[in-house]
Parts: sequence; structure tokens; C-alpha cells
Amino acid sequence: MIYTIENRSLKIAADTSGAQLQSIQSKPGETEYLWQGDPAYWSGRAYNLFPTIGRMYKNAYTCYGEKYTLLPHGIARYRAFRLADRTATKLRFRLTEDEDSLKNYPFRFCFDVCYALCGNRLEIAFEVTNTDEKELVFALGGHPGFNIPFGGGTFENYYLEFPEKTAVTWHTLSKNKFMSGKTVPMSLTNGTQLFLKHELFDNDAIILGNTCRRVSIKNTADARKITLDYPGFKYLGVWHTPETDAPFVCLEPWSALPATEGVTDALEGKEDMYHLVPGKTFRTVWGIEITE
Repeated sequence: MIYTIENRSLKIAADTSGAQLQSIQSKPGETEYLWQGDPAYWSGRAYNLFPTIGRMYKNAYTCYGEKYTLLPHGIARYRAFRLADRTATKLRFRLTEDEDSLKNYPFRFCFDVCYALCGNRLEIAFEVTNTDEKELVFALGGHPGFNIPFGGGTFENYYLEFPEKTAVTWHTLSKNKFMSGKTVPMSLTNGTQLFLKHELFDNDAIILGNTCRRVSIKNTADARKITLDYPGFKYLGVWHTPETDAPFVCLEPWSALPATEGVTDALEGKEDMYHLVPGKTFRTVWGIEITE
């Protein structure tokens, strides 16, 4: 079921299926900024990623010696949440374990996805509570797609811009779209800009590290921009459907990386995973800001 909230600047819609955003519109012009799921390119819109990011090698992993299978990006994107709370400007969706989820992810948990509007900013909070008797191991990520163009110009007029110069790294993928294990410096125009072109994504996502954890999509034709801030996330994935002229780009804050080529991960030992003791709650917040 789809629910909407709005304020004077923005109107958003989100679905109980995956707690996935369905729309981000500005007001009063009602420009749609969120990708609308055209299946000719990508039927998703804004997955929520839990408890893993990307692909597991052969869709398999181990946890404390037992073997499990898991589809890309974990379980949350495939499951129905329930609406836990709603006000005029806030939505809270909740997912808990069930018999089916325990077959693929052997933990009891409560995962809340919360949306809140504050001016021209959509705040997204992920809250994970460990309701199990053992340590909970998980990763978190977002996967929102944004229409390009959303203002003037064509796809090639758009670029990503970081507000600060940092030594941004590129965590490269293998030909099979797993992590290669290799990291190289990412070349940015003026040290801050990555100009978009479709061929950037011919081998899937561009995965960046060591960013200043804030990035904007801008264009050379007008002043509109979309800004993503992701202070609690170590990596940024940038993606559109490989080898296409897809008219969107995803900006994906990730807390951990997908599997490395040829490696079946042991979840409890995988790098960058969160470890949460029983009875505790972990919360992280990221945001999407629309400037017109």
C-alpha cells in the first residue's frame, strides 16, 4: 500500500513493499525527481538494503559455520513492511523476521525505515533493533534513482559534485560484477566533479570511497540540483543499468561492500559489517535535498 506525506516544499510517496520510495515531487511545480521504475531500464525506484549490500558470491554465504542463500541486496527489498506510524510529514515502516526470512538470514530483528520532511529535505532514518539472543550482524544501504534530466539539458549536461576535495578512491569490479579487490584513485574534474556519461556504467556500478559524504547532482543548463548527504555510510555507489542510455542515475549510500570475486563470505567476519548486541538499537540518518 502506498502512503503520501507533504509539506510546503515537497511531497513524497512510499510503499509498504520494501518500504520503497515511489515519488519525490517538488512543490508547487510538482517536478518528479525520483526515477519512476520504467521496466525497459530498471523496474526499481529506491531499494532499502538490509542486511547485505549487492551480490553474495553465487548468492551464498556462511554464518557461524552454516550455509545460507541470499538474493542481491539482502531481504528487505523483497518483503512487505507494515506501517508503524504516520503523521502529516512522517512515515515509519517496520519489518521483522518470519519463518521464511530465518531460512536466509538466521537472526531475529526489527528494521524500521523512517521518512520525514523538513523544508526541502527528505530525511531517511534506518533503525535496527536486535531482538535475538545473539549478536546481530548486518549492513545497510540506500538505492534511490533520480530522473536525468530533471531540469534543463540532456544526460551529458549532468555531473556529480562533492563540496570538498578529498582523495576519492574507486573500488573496482570484476567482469562478473563482484568486487575485484583492487582500489585505484578516482579522477575528478577540478578535484570535485564527475561528469556523467552512459558508458561509465558499462561494467555496472562505480563504487567510491573516501568521499566527504555529501554529493550533488548538478547540470550545466540551470540551477536545479539534488543533494545526497550520507554521514554514516563509508561508500557511495553510482549506477544505472549497464550498457544502456538509461535516463536516470542512482546514488547509493552503503555501509559495506558486496562480495569479492570467488569469495564466499562468512557474514560474522565480513569487513565493515555492523555487530549489534542483543536488546540494543542502531540508528543512522541520511538525506535527500531538492534545490530549485
